[in-house]
Amino acid sequence: MSTINQSERKLSNQKEQIKIGLKAIWSHVRSFKKELTILVLLGVVSAVANGFVPYVTGRFFDTLIDLSQGKNLLFAGALPLWMALLGVWVLVQLISNNIDWVMDRLRRRVDTGVLFGIQARGFVRLFSATLMYHKNVHINGAMQKISNTGWRVSSIVRTVADIAPQFLSIVIGIVLAASINMFLASILVVGVLLYVALLIKILLPIAAIDAAAHTSWSEGWDDAAQAVMQIESVKQAASEDYEIQKVQESLMERTFRLWYQVERRWSSVSFFQRIIVFATQFAIFLFSVKFVSDGTITVGELIALNGYALMFFGPFVSLGHSWQNIQNGITTAAQAEEIFEGKKENYTPEGAVSPEHFSGEVVFENVHFAYGDGQPEVLSGVNIKVRAGEVVAFVGESGVGKSTTISLISGYYFPSKGSVLIDGIDTRILQLTNLRKNIAVVPQEVALFNSTIKSNICYGSFTSSDEDIIRATKEAHAEEFIKALPLGFDTVVGERGVKLSVGQKQRVAIARAILRDPKILILDEPTSALDSETERNVTEALEKLMRGRTTFIIAHRLSTVRKANRIFVLEKGKIVEEGSHDELMKIKDGNYRHRYELHIGLV
Repeated sequence: MSTINQSERKLSNQKEQIKIGLKAIWSHVRSFKKELTILVLLGVVSAVANGFVPYVTGRFFDTLIDLSQGKNLLFAGALPLWMALLGVWVLVQLISNNIDWVMDRLRRRVDTGVLFGIQARGFVRLFSATLMYHKNVHINGAMQKISNTGWRVSSIVRTVADIAPQFLSIVIGIVLAASINMFLASILVVGVLLYVALLIKILLPIAAIDAAAHTSWSEGWDDAAQAVMQIESVKQAASEDYEIQKVQESLMERTFRLWYQVERRWSSVSFFQRIIVFATQFAIFLFSVKFVSDGTITVGELIALNGYALMFFGPFVSLGHSWQNIQNGITTAAQAEEIFEGKKENYTPEGAVSPEHFSGEVVFENVHFAYGDGQPEVLSGVNIKVRAGEVVAFVGESGVGKSTTISLISGYYFPSKGSVLIDGIDTRILQLTNLRKNIAVVPQEVALFNSTIKSNICYGSFTSSDEDIIRATKEAHAEEFIKALPLGFDTVVGERGVKLSVGQKQRVAIARAILRDPKILILDEPTSALDSETERNVTEALEKLMRGRTTFIIAHRLSTVRKANRIFVLEKGKIVEEGSHDELMKIKDGNYRHRYELHIGLV
């Protein structure tokens, strides 16, 4: 009983997957409804024309046989019948070929639009997704799904557009074949029905294996791609052999085994398809000998029937060959739907407020925060008021909520309870794009784009003049090293800025922040990885940047926070101490004092 229930669940999941996949495919192609409607109408005309081609061809050959026997039949009393039939054949072929050409052009426009439309919408979804989504999802894998969905769904559109008119031609062909000889037409129909039954029997079980193969491939690809993206860590740990072994097990063993099962079934389809087509044509030829000798059918009608045999099986053979692409497309579309249906960041909430000017006051009112239902609280009852232009610092061990506190200011997350107010306005109703344009971040690990130094500096301030860019680089103490580079501002920095040193990347980030001219500045331990001389230059640049701006400093090295107006000490998601450096140092057995003395080596 348990085995039966398990099979039923698999079948139910398979049907649900197909349903999701088909719904997803329609959501991607419905913007081309007009073009698809035209394709359908043209397909009907093409199907009718193609359906008559074998019939007219057969009649033409009959007139040639009559002509060879001295019978010159006339059409409408004057025109030779063979000439009239040849004219009809030419007209039908011209109509069919021209319509097929127009359909091919239109179909290519649709499937190309679907391909790049899916990929563009996929990236738009990722850009619009919340930061929480990006932290919980394997982004490289998500991009791979988007790419595959684009190619596979466009392939489905192309296949359906090519095959659908051919199926309509079959209906017309069946009627005309039956008008020639009901018995031979029945053989054709039986052969087609056998082939369809074969497809259903062999292909339906493939869906579950195919889905498992795709899942296995996706997981193996994600793991391998992640390791490649972290190649420095792999080589530092001398773990190349470990990663190679993982790739071999995931792709060349598990995924290969599943995929080969699918390919073997397709091989069976191809073999039995040829057998059925051969048997059907053999039966028609065998019985046609008697019918032709009896005069029941003519040689031309036999030629027409043979043409219909090819017409009947052609679409089903094409469908059989294409079904794997269709099935893969449905599976891929279903798996990618969680990306396209994912929650988008609400940049403009109902009743959104978008102030023309920010002063930079930040207030936390009894803020509680957890990263999800059932998750432990990261912040518990935090109350902070930071005046505009004030410099404050957050200190504490890793994981106590410093970065989370900063993320709440930018509206990446919102409190589970309580409120974060910017200039007295709750971040839940602030227009987020406007808010974030007034905030600049200089992070500990600067990730630059693989582009020029100039484009990295003005990223987010795209309309900045060259004069403003040069001024920002001077204030960031970046001008000297940029001028020393062979291409100066046009130097390409490499993936994530790999061609620049840590200090150089920090100064590019500071120049970017200066160019942004923010009201709120966030410094996430920006000097922790620098040598003494570089730190001095960067610190001087930061001090210029901080003037007149509300500044939040996240620090582990307590020497960097001594100049803050106030220091907040976090422990287990709560603020346990608050004050200036001197005030906190006066607290006997205080958290900050203990950390500072430990830092300078007094304990």
